[in-house]
Amino acid sequence: MQLHHIPLFKPWVSEWLARTVIFSVLLICLSSFALYSSPQSMAGFYGVEPADIQYAMILTYASVVTFLALDYRMIRYFSSRNYLLTGLALLIAGDIICFYTKDWTLFMLCGFVHGMACALSCNILLTMIFPRLQLTRARVIGFTIFYGGLQIATPLYSIYTTIILHYLDFNWVYYGLAMLTLAVSIVVGLTMHGKARLHKKLPLYQLDWVGYLFYTFFCLTVGYILVFGQKLNWFDSSLIRGLVLLAFAVLLLFINREARLKRPLINLRTFKSRNFIVGLLLLFAFYLFKGTTGLTYGYVETILGTDPLHLIPLWVCVILGTVISMFITSRFILTGTPLLKLIIAGFVTMALYYSYMLVFVSVTGTTEDFIVPMFMYGVATGLLFVPIIIFTSSSLPAPIAFNAALVGIFARFAGFCSSIAINNYIQLYTRSAVKEKVRESIHETNPQVLLTLQNIQNSYLKATNDVYTSKEAAHSYFNYLIKEQIWARSTRDYYNLMLVGIVCLIAILLLVPVLKKAWWELQKGKVPS
Repeated sequence: MQLHHIPLFKPWVSEWLARTVIFSVLLICLSSFALYSSPQSMAGFYGVEPADIQYAMILTYASVVTFLALDYRMIRYFSSRNYLLTGLALLIAGDIICFYTKDWTLFMLCGFVHGMACALSCNILLTMIFPRLQLTRARVIGFTIFYGGLQIATPLYSIYTTIILHYLDFNWVYYGLAMLTLAVSIVVGLTMHGKARLHKKLPLYQLDWVGYLFYTFFCLTVGYILVFGQKLNWFDSSLIRGLVLLAFAVLLLFINREARLKRPLINLRTFKSRNFIVGLLLLFAFYLFKGTTGLTYGYVETILGTDPLHLIPLWVCVILGTVISMFITSRFILTGTPLLKLIIAGFVTMALYYSYMLVFVSVTGTTEDFIVPMFMYGVATGLLFVPIIIFTSSSLPAPIAFNAALVGIFARFAGFCSSIAINNYIQLYTRSAVKEKVRESIHETNPQVLLTLQNIQNSYLKATNDVYTSKEAAHSYFNYLIKEQIWARSTRDYYNLMLVGIVCLIAILLLVPVLKKAWWELQKGKVPS
């Protein structure tokens, strides 16, 4: 029997056990991003700034994006079980190194290797899912399972990290991940055939390593510019100007190389499809608008003073909303519902999420106030992701359709990086604007300010504090209240900007088909009714 015809799983493994193993490996290979669910704890553990944490996350993400393109050929050379175990072994090794060390540079290197391990695991897992489903439904259900796992992994690992950090130090997060990965590795070794492979073995000649290096350098450079651009004052910095020119030069070299190769890393013919480009723009917009949940969690935890453990209900709501909406969305797709209608419904739900947040963001409130909007956020994620993916991938001819995933993940990466850059810029801009407005109205000659300070001071005096201590404490507490108001107001301004952007996008999606129809009627000499 040919090796690529040997079943992946051993005869005693039931279908549901096989699916459970596949899904478990999918979730565990995304553990690289679990660490970033608590950026404050990570920054304190390593002694770095928030921007460094953001770039470390982008470095891991860029490693996934670039190695995924190279990995498409590699999974056709190695056997499936051994290849998966290699990726899992890299995850375990990285976690153990980070558990015993506290070096930021070493952590960054491990994060890059973790990204490679995540890419090689995800690539082969997506291929493993489809043969286990009915042919007519495989594409939709396969995408739903795979991308649903990707979306719920972040809140799931946020719950894991929160529980660990409540009882243990930050480095024990690595230890727990290493043990979970080891358990999954043992199950993979016991249930899968060692010689089975998904494809006929192909030699690894003409692998585009040079293109891979160009692609990686470009992604890392763009990520650095978008994260640190605001801090370095954008083009006022000679470093940013130099990196922009260097990134542009590397991009030109990469495009020129890929256009000449017989077996390119990414087939540039994909960009000849107009619908494919539209799909990439939708993916970019989706990740741009969905990248604000960190701001929401930070607001609930910092301004409302919520214990991290009490954020777990919010993450559970996101998971439930995503799972339920993805299941319902897959049903609609299978019944032939137009993808554009589902995409518009998803962005409308995202707009409702931002509208809800604009109403409830203030310096007062409880965690329960945000259960509904976080569920709506999960619903919007489930409504948007799979329809956009299917729309993008179906726009390419079959011989090059696999490139949709390779370029699509770059669009998501670009949207994610852009959301960080916009968040950093808008937060600084809106807070500065709000501070200026506060400075205009809050001054020592304002009788309301003096009355408020006096009331706070009286509260401290009633608590048996002396006059000097009460006065100092009153000013400190008053400044704290002002900071809370500035944070809440700047957060609302940011949400308002995102809402305006989504409304504009929805309007474009609604109007383009109408305008396109009118254009064709004019071309035929008809007057559109």
